[in-house]
Order: sequence, then structure tokens, then C-alpha cells
Amino acid sequence: MKRRNKQQMHPWDMIEALVNEEEFFLERWSIRMEHAGYLEHTTAKRDDCLLALNDILTPMRQHWDKGITAPDFSWLIRHEDDWGQRQIESARRHRMRGITADMYLGCFKTFIHSLIDVIEKLEGSYESKVQARRLLKLYGDALEVLFVRDWTQTLPDIASQRLDEANRLITLEKCRYENILDSTSDLIMVVNSVGTVTSVNKTVEEVISEKAVLGMPVWEVLSMEGQSIEDLLKYYPAGISCEMSPFSEDVVYRMQITPIGNVSMASDEYMIMLTNVTAHAVQRETLERVVSERTEALRKEKEQLEEMNITLRNVLQSIDKERDELLNEVSAKVNNQVIPALDRIENEEDAAIRKGYITVAKDQLVRLAPGSSASDPMLLKLTHMETRVCQFIQAGYPSKDIAGSLNISLETVQTHRKNIRRKLGLHGKSVSLYAHLKTHGAPF
Repeated sequence: MKRRNKQQMHPWDMIEALVNEEEFFLERWSIRMEHAGYLEHTTAKRDDCLLALNDILTPMRQHWDKGITAPDFSWLIRHEDDWGQRQIESARRHRMRGITADMYLGCFKTFIHSLIDVIEKLEGSYESKVQARRLLKLYGDALEVLFVRDWTQTLPDIASQRLDEANRLITLEKCRYENILDSTSDLIMVVNSVGTVTSVNKTVEEVISEKAVLGMPVWEVLSMEGQSIEDLLKYYPAGISCEMSPFSEDVVYRMQITPIGNVSMASDEYMIMLTNVTAHAVQRETLERVVSERTEALRKEKEQLEEMNITLRNVLQSIDKERDELLNEVSAKVNNQVIPALDRIENEEDAAIRKGYITVAKDQLVRLAPGSSASDPMLLKLTHMETRVCQFIQAGYPSKDIAGSLNISLETVQTHRKNIRRKLGLHGKSVSLYAHLKTHGAPF
């Protein structure tokens, strides 16, 4: 539907805009009810109030859609199409619950005036607001007539029976909820607006004496920070859980504060619920300890791996250095001994002398060959991995470090050692593989 600008807003547009001002409407109705002295007696919930708003706006919206923009009071009280039936049934239910006629009508008046307060808050022309207020009052007055008519013509026939039935149901519901609260394992306390404990369930009485709770400030009962309900809510905001041990260090509770006013407009009290979570707290501490221990073990293992990597790098660097030294030594002997011997053989005419030079050259070449002369020829039978193990054994590494350096198991290292001893002909524990390799050398 096309809307006008703020200054030209039609009164029906302002009525429609009421649904967008729920919070202000609830605030004004609470204030109006309190000033009239009705708030402390009401059991209305937030949803009940919003339902009442919808119930009065719905028929007004339907009339508007039908083109009835200026209804007559006499037409409204004829109740055509039962436009006010939902409000009439609501009024009937309140009367059957024992609400007096003057109290219900007074509460209804505060309801209408709270809607008028919302109209005053909306932006629009003075004339639009006057007409919108007139419409609300017109429908409100017509509903009051319909309420009284229903109470005097219809209600007396069923009031007595329904009232007894309603009272019985209320009593049953009250007992049922009391039984539920008393049977729960949670500790439940109700405190008033100044923080004094006014009631508790039986579970609280089993933990702490009722005399030590009722009438006491809740922050003293539960050893909480704060000296007022305002301070308490700063430290422990409503709806936010926290853990505490107010009665014993061995028992942990999860505590939460809930304003009862969220459920009932008439209440300024708070419900404090404590749930025993000792088992969860112990399990959490155990888990944290296990995680800490495993983290520390991983840290130490990482340090060991880093040390092994450093050692392995040093070993490899040492091997490279020894290889370079060996190559340099071989090169020097070839240049200084073998080549000169070959030159003499080439220039020597005497066969006997030449044969002697050849013998010397062969001896020099044999000495230059890896594993020759001082080396055990049995080492040539070893596999590549067995040769690597021999190199580490000759360097003085224990089996555990050899396994870590070669990334094989300790059992595999032991198997290689046995095979090496067998191939080298070493029998008996009295013969040291390390000593043998140091004496006879290891292949490179």
C-alpha cells in the first residue's frame, strides 16, 4: 500500500505503524500498569501483551481493508461479523480466573492509553495523531461495552463452574511445577530486587540450611562479588554462565542468573540456578593435564630429533672431509710415486730392472686401492647397508643412534651386526666388532 510522507501520514497508517514499536509499547504499558496499581497483580507475559496488541489491530486492519475508515460507535457495539470476539473471550477468561470487572477494565484502559503514548511518539501531523487517537479510543470504548454485555448476559451462567475448574487447574499446575523444582538436582534460589533470597527448592536445603539462606543477601550465601543486585549483575551478567565453588572446594557448580521479569511483567525478581558440574570440571582438568604432558613429550622428542639431525650432519660432514682427504692422498701418491715409477719403466731397457719397477708400481697401486693392504678382504662381501652400519660402528656410535640415523629399527641394526660378524668370521663375544673394524678398517 502506498504510504504518504511523515507530515501527510494518514491516521490509519499510524495505527498500522504500532506493530513496529513493540518495545516502546511494552515499556509504556508496564509504566501505566504500575501507576494504576495493577502491575503487581498481573501474571501477563511478554507474549500475552503482544498478542493483545495483535488482537486489537487485526479487526481494525480488516475494517480498513473493507473500506470502513470511519466506523460509527453504534455499528461497532452491534458487533457485526464478531469483530471483537477474541478480545471478548480473553476478557471472559480473566473474569473466570477471578479478576474483578473494575480491575480488568482498568487494565484495558492502561492498554489503550499505552497505545496512545506510542501514537504520540510517531512522526506525523497533529491532525493525523488526533484522528489516530480517536480511532483507538472509539474501538476501546466499543470493546468495553462488549465486555460488560458478555459478563452480564453470558458469563453468569458458566462463571461458577468454570471458575472452580480454573482454580483447580491452577492449583494442579502450581503443585506440578513445585514438584518439578523440588525434584531437580539443580540448586534454585529466588531473590528479590534488592538481592535477598526469598525462596529455595529442596535441593538447596539438602546442601545448606534453609535458615542460613532465606532472608540473606545472595552474594553472602554464595560468596559472590558485589554488595547490591546492580553490582552482582555487573560481575555476573544475566544469562551468562560461570563456574564457582561456594560451599566446598571439591564441588563445582555452573551458576546462571535469569530475570523472572522476562517471563512475567509483574516480577522484578531473579532466579539463580546452580548445576553440579564437578565431574565435568575434573574431566576437563584431567584432559588439560594429559594435553600438557603430551605437549611436553613432543617438545622433548623434537629436541632429540634436532640433536640427532645435528649429529648426522656432523657425521656426513666428517665422511665428506675424510673422502676429500683420501682423494688428495691418492692423487699425491699417484703423482709422486706411481707416475714416476711408470716413467722409469718406460725408459728402462734392462728387463730385470724394469720388472723390479713394475713390482714397485703394483705394490703402490695395491696400497692406493680402498680395502687393500691394511683392509680385510672379507669386507668386500658386505652389502651396501652393512657397509654403512660398519662406518657408524667404526665411528663409535651405539646401535640405538645408528637406528635413528639410518631410519631403521633397532632390531634391524642388531641383525646387520650379526650378519657382519658372520661374514668377517668373528665368533664369540670376546671378539669386538668395533675393535676389528678400527684395526682392519671399514670400506668407504
